[in-house]
Amino acid sequence: MVLAIAFCGIGKLPPVSDFDSRLSALIDSARLTCDGADEASWNGYGWTPAIILGHLADVDQEVWLARFVIMIDAMHKTQSVPHLEWWEPDAKQTEEKYSAFSLAQAQKNLLASREEVVSFLRALPLADRSALAHHSTFGEITIESMLQVILEHDEEHRTSLGSMNV
Repeated sequence: MVLAIAFCGIGKLPPVSDFDSRLSALIDSARLTCDGADEASWNGYGWTPAIILGHLADVDQEVWLARFVIMIDAMHKTQSVPHLEWWEPDAKQTEEKYSAFSLAQAQKNLLASREEVVSFLRALPLADRSALAHHSTFGEITIESMLQVILEHDEEHRTSLGSMNV
Protein backbone atom coordinates (compact mmCIF):
# COMPACT_ATOMS: atom_id res chain seq x y z
CA MET A 1 0.00 0.00 0.00
CA VAL A 2 1.33 3.46 -0.90
CA LEU A 3 0.36 6.38 1.30
CA ALA A 4 0.42 9.83 -0.26
CA ILE A 5 0.39 12.78 2.08
CA ALA A 6 -0.06 16.42 1.07
CA PHE A 7 0.34 19.31 3.44
CA CYS A 8 -1.70 22.53 3.30
CA GLY A 9 0.81 24.58 1.35
CA ILE A 10 3.42 24.45 4.10
CA GLY A 11 5.32 21.67 2.33
CA LYS A 12 4.84 18.24 0.85
CA LEU A 13 6.14 14.81 1.70
CA PRO A 14 6.69 12.20 -1.01
CA PRO A 15 4.51 9.07 -1.18
CA VAL A 16 5.39 6.70 1.65
CA SER A 17 5.48 2.99 0.90
CA ASP A 18 7.81 1.22 3.33
CA PHE A 19 8.51 1.25 7.04
CA ASP A 20 11.83 3.12 6.89
CA SER A 21 10.31 5.75 4.61
CA ARG A 22 7.41 6.14 7.02
CA LEU A 23 9.86 6.70 9.87
CA SER A 24 11.56 9.41 7.82
CA ALA A 25 8.14 10.88 7.06
CA LEU A 26 7.46 11.14 10.81
CA ILE A 27 10.58 13.28 11.25
CA ASP A 28 9.80 15.31 8.12
CA SER A 29 6.26 15.87 9.36
CA ALA A 30 7.47 17.20 12.72
CA ARG A 31 9.90 19.52 10.92
CA LEU A 32 7.17 20.77 8.59
CA THR A 33 4.97 21.42 11.60
CA CYS A 34 7.76 23.40 13.28
CA ASP A 35 8.19 25.37 10.05
CA GLY A 36 4.44 26.01 9.97
CA ALA A 37 4.62 27.28 13.54
CA ASP A 38 7.38 29.71 12.48
CA GLU A 39 5.10 31.06 9.75
CA ALA A 40 1.95 31.24 11.89
CA SER A 41 0.61 34.58 13.10
CA TRP A 42 -1.32 33.84 16.28
CA ASN A 43 -4.51 35.91 16.39
CA GLY A 44 -5.04 35.69 20.14
CA TYR A 45 -7.65 32.92 19.93
CA GLY A 46 -7.07 29.28 20.73
CA TRP A 47 -3.70 27.75 21.32
CA THR A 48 -0.49 29.53 20.45
CA PRO A 49 1.85 27.78 18.01
CA ALA A 50 4.07 26.78 20.96
CA ILE A 51 1.13 25.12 22.73
CA ILE A 52 0.20 23.22 19.56
CA LEU A 53 3.76 21.91 19.26
CA GLY A 54 3.73 21.00 22.95
CA HIS A 55 0.51 19.10 22.43
CA LEU A 56 2.09 17.09 19.61
CA ALA A 57 5.09 16.24 21.79
CA ASP A 58 2.79 15.10 24.59
CA VAL A 59 0.75 12.99 22.18
CA ASP A 60 3.98 11.36 20.97
CA GLN A 61 4.76 10.29 24.52
CA GLU A 62 1.39 9.76 26.17
CA VAL A 63 -0.55 8.33 23.22
CA TRP A 64 1.66 6.87 20.50
CA LEU A 65 4.56 5.45 22.51
CA ALA A 66 2.30 4.34 25.34
CA ARG A 67 0.02 2.49 22.92
CA PHE A 68 2.89 0.88 21.07
CA VAL A 69 4.08 -0.58 24.39
CA ILE A 70 0.56 -1.83 25.25
CA MET A 71 0.24 -3.49 21.83
CA ILE A 72 3.67 -5.14 21.98
CA ASP A 73 3.18 -6.33 25.57
CA ALA A 74 -0.16 -7.90 24.67
CA MET A 75 1.38 -9.67 21.69
CA HIS A 76 4.38 -10.99 23.64
CA LYS A 77 2.27 -12.14 26.57
CA THR A 78 -0.27 -13.69 24.17
CA GLN A 79 -3.02 -11.60 25.72
CA SER A 80 -6.13 -10.61 23.85
CA VAL A 81 -5.84 -7.77 21.37
CA PRO A 82 -6.04 -4.47 23.30
CA HIS A 83 -9.06 -2.21 22.73
CA LEU A 84 -8.12 1.44 22.42
CA GLU A 85 -10.32 4.54 22.55
CA TRP A 86 -9.65 7.96 21.07
CA TRP A 87 -7.77 9.89 23.74
CA GLU A 88 -5.60 12.97 23.84
CA PRO A 89 -4.00 14.80 26.76
CA ASP A 90 -6.27 17.27 28.57
CA ALA A 91 -6.51 20.52 26.61
CA LYS A 92 -6.51 22.81 29.65
CA GLN A 93 -3.51 21.07 31.21
CA THR A 94 -1.68 21.25 27.87
CA GLU A 95 -2.36 24.97 27.62
CA GLU A 96 -1.13 25.55 31.18
CA LYS A 97 1.96 23.38 30.65
CA TYR A 98 3.10 25.09 27.44
CA SER A 99 1.82 28.67 27.79
CA ALA A 100 5.22 29.94 28.96
CA PHE A 101 7.22 28.00 26.34
CA SER A 102 8.95 29.99 23.65
CA LEU A 103 8.38 28.79 20.12
CA ALA A 104 12.03 27.69 19.95
CA GLN A 105 11.62 25.62 23.14
CA ALA A 106 8.45 24.00 21.82
CA GLN A 107 10.09 23.21 18.47
CA LYS A 108 13.08 21.62 20.19
CA ASN A 109 10.76 19.64 22.46
CA LEU A 110 8.66 18.30 19.55
CA LEU A 111 11.67 17.33 17.46
CA ALA A 112 13.28 15.52 20.43
CA SER A 113 10.04 13.72 21.18
CA ARG A 114 9.58 12.67 17.57
CA GLU A 115 13.18 11.44 17.39
CA GLU A 116 12.45 9.30 20.45
CA VAL A 117 9.36 7.81 18.77
CA VAL A 118 11.31 7.05 15.60
CA SER A 119 14.23 5.53 17.55
CA PHE A 120 11.80 3.29 19.42
CA LEU A 121 10.14 2.19 16.19
CA ARG A 122 13.41 1.69 14.34
CA ALA A 123 14.62 -0.66 17.11
CA LEU A 124 11.52 -2.88 16.90
CA PRO A 125 11.91 -6.39 15.58
CA LEU A 126 9.96 -6.90 12.37
CA ALA A 127 7.34 -9.05 14.11
CA ASP A 128 6.57 -6.33 16.68
CA ARG A 129 5.54 -3.90 13.94
CA SER A 130 2.49 -6.09 13.36
CA ALA A 131 1.33 -5.97 17.00
CA LEU A 132 -2.44 -5.47 16.88
CA ALA A 133 -5.01 -3.35 18.65
CA HIS A 134 -8.64 -2.63 18.01
CA HIS A 135 -9.34 1.11 18.00
CA SER A 136 -12.83 2.50 18.47
CA THR A 137 -12.27 4.99 15.63
CA PHE A 138 -9.81 3.24 13.30
CA GLY A 139 -10.79 -0.41 13.71
CA GLU A 140 -8.04 -3.02 13.63
CA ILE A 141 -4.64 -1.35 13.57
CA THR A 142 -1.02 -2.40 13.79
CA ILE A 143 1.93 -0.39 14.95
CA GLU A 144 2.93 0.04 11.32
CA SER A 145 -0.52 1.30 10.27
CA MET A 146 -0.58 3.72 13.22
CA LEU A 147 2.20 5.68 11.55
CA GLN A 148 -0.37 7.02 9.09
CA VAL A 149 -2.59 8.08 12.01
CA ILE A 150 0.34 10.02 13.48
CA LEU A 151 0.96 11.75 10.16
CA GLU A 152 -2.71 12.66 9.83
CA HIS A 153 -2.77 14.02 13.40
CA ASP A 154 0.24 16.17 12.57
CA GLU A 155 -1.54 17.37 9.42
CA GLU A 156 -4.61 18.44 11.41
CA HIS A 157 -2.41 20.63 13.56
CA ARG A 158 -0.43 21.99 10.60
CA THR A 159 -3.77 23.00 9.13
CA SER A 160 -4.66 24.82 12.35
CA LEU A 161 -1.29 26.62 12.23
CA GLY A 162 -1.88 27.54 8.59
CA SER A 163 -5.36 28.87 9.35
CA MET A 164 -3.84 31.39 11.77
CA ASN A 165 -2.51 33.20 8.70
CA VAL A 166 -5.91 33.67 7.08
